[in-house]
Amino acid sequence: MVGDLSILTSLLPVFLIIICGYVFKKNKFPGDDFWPGTERIVYYFLYPALLFSSSAGASWEFFSVSSMVWAILAAMFVMSGLLLLLRPRLSQNDASFTSVFQGSLRFTSYIGFAAAFALFGDEGLYLAAVFITVMIPVVNILCVMVLVRYGGQKSGWYWIFTTVLKNPLILACLAGMAFNLLGLQLPAIVENFTTILGKGSLPLGLLAVGASLQITGIKKTGNELIYACLLKLCLMPLLMWLSCTLIGVDKLSTAVAVLFAALPGSPLSYILAKQLGGDTKLMSSIIAVQTGISMISLPIVIGLVI
Repeated sequence: MVGDLSILTSLLPVFLIIICGYVFKKNKFPGDDFWPGTERIVYYFLYPALLFSSSAGASWEFFSVSSMVWAILAAMFVMSGLLLLLRPRLSQNDASFTSVFQGSLRFTSYIGFAAAFALFGDEGLYLAAVFITVMIPVVNILCVMVLVRYGGQKSGWYWIFTTVLKNPLILACLAGMAFNLLGLQLPAIVENFTTILGKGSLPLGLLAVGASLQITGIKKTGNELIYACLLKLCLMPLLMWLSCTLIGVDKLSTAVAVLFAALPGSPLSYILAKQLGGDTKLMSSIIAVQTGISMISLPIVIGLVI
């Protein structure tokens, strides 16, 4: 594990790269056409290579991973239940509630990968792969269900199949785990190839996160923004820690699970809100503010856990 100073020195470069991405985009460097292509190559090629190599080459114990999976699911469903129970207090507007719901559950996996690697090395990357393999399908299904129920459009089930069954990150994790469970060994040339690609994905992914931030509409948001930040950056990691502790998850797996639970909301939430009738202005504000606050909150949360 790492000390408090090491946490800061490990995480600060992650957020500095995000800031660089935001500054580059604002100054139109290297050009507006650069960012969409970068996001696609990271999402469909570089990050899958990272996840496949880390999953295929990891050594792990079944009990540790299975207990982590149960802890993740427990925390996620408890948070979802609380959000639905508190819906009348969180927002008077159904579309706004869907954005608060997404902002309280979804996470920016690019930041999580980079932070897990910076803090815990290759083992952290593998546990991060386990986390997103479980979380991405569950989060997508829950968010689509809420958007279908409370959003402006009622035809969102197609998103469940397209975003889950065709998600390149999930497919890469499952392929790597299958390779691992079968006892196969990656050829040296394949291992080196995927490792080089994977390491390149980390800075490009963070730059893309920074370039996606939109802060122009923050002043026009209300209490929903505050609720989403408190729920995601404070309550969600607390629930994840309690769940891992009660189930008996090992310390490293707990740290990675809490790390991902404390991440800011995902830019993909904006796309889903736009597609299915959510409050897009509130969603973009939640993502931007959570990302900014997490520069302070994330090191504190990790410091408390490890």
